[in-house]
Amino acid sequence: MKRLSLVYRNETEGKSLRINISEPIDNIDSTELEQDAQSLIDNGLVPAGYVFDEARVIETNTNVVLDLIQ
Repeated sequence: MKRLSLVYRNETEGKSLRINISEPIDNIDSTELEQDAQSLIDNGLVPAGYVFDEARVIETNTNVVLDLIQ
């Protein structure tokens, strides 16, 4: 599974906010990503006082060892 994790920070309160997006595109343009992350703030989807800090692509694999009830 692949996901894009956007991290916003509120330095005055010492808190962070993370937004995860499942299955992002493969070739992410960093300039467009910054603009899109900022638009979440501008449109009020991220609370006031938070600033965009970082973006990470996280890939995980799950191996089911035992599944008794299917």
